[in-house]
Amino acid sequence: MTSSSNRSVRNKALATRRLARILALTNQSGGAGKTTSAVNIAACAADLGFTTLVIDADAQCDASAAAGYDAPDEIPNQANLYDVLTGAAKIEDAIVPAFAGPCGEGDTKPIPNMFVLLGSSELEEAEQLLAPKTGREFWLRTQIERIRDNYDLILIDCPGNLGLIVVNAIVAADEVVACVKPGWKELRALTRMEAKIDSIRDTFSAMGARAELANILIVDCPTTRNQGAVYDDSQQQAKEAYEELVLPTVRRSPRIPEAYAAQKVLRFYDPVTENPSKLSEASALSATDDYYLVTQALGFKRR
Repeated sequence: MTSSSNRSVRNKALATRRLARILALTNQSGGAGKTTSAVNIAACAADLGFTTLVIDADAQCDASAAAGYDAPDEIPNQANLYDVLTGAAKIEDAIVPAFAGPCGEGDTKPIPNMFVLLGSSELEEAEQLLAPKTGREFWLRTQIERIRDNYDLILIDCPGNLGLIVVNAIVAADEVVACVKPGWKELRALTRMEAKIDSIRDTFSAMGARAELANILIVDCPTTRNQGAVYDDSQQQAKEAYEELVLPTVRRSPRIPEAYAAQKVLRFYDPVTENPSKLSEASALSATDDYYLVTQALGFKRR
């Protein structure tokens, strides 16, 4: 595991060269908050002055939907990640502006500084398509390098498994953020996840793979002790075990599923904070505030 000081030096070097930091948001199971975190961190960073891109690498296409594009396969003449995988389109052709609401509705506006690389339900076939390719673990990294200098932050929303798409994401990334819900079972799985990430990095380090488990993001956290003492204790254990790797936690909130149903990121669905730069964990009042704190803890503070 690389020290935080080494990561800081590397991140400053990336910023100086105007190359995006690439974060892969992973968990080996679904429902861990990866998509919610990817789109909301991207939206908060965009609001703070950074150009962001979310890569929807999951066949469920939830990140695309959250950014305004429900059923991206059905959009006429619009490429997506599956088209890039099959060679039918270039990666640039699959990137579109993110929207605060369903794309195409009269009052829906694009989100300044935020973009999404559309997913596809056909990505379920990705394993079979990637398997015979030479250098199959580096396919996504090669694609991202084509557009990397157009962004400050690229977040890869990974599927809930450890298949070839996830291996590609880890190889392409500078850092891996593990998204987990509080609880003994979920937090115990971090050890296995970290071992898998280390194994992938070590296997491909000679070819430039460098990702590590850089941060842990605990989501869907009860806000009071009586909502779940076991959850509270498990959060504390995670902080003791992983120390500086644990990001500010994101509270349990009905606004999160509501925002997804409305196809809006939280800062547009539940805009509470007037000045996110002055937020602290003590003053945060909503999940929207929590994601601003997470974004700033990752190093993206207002320009």
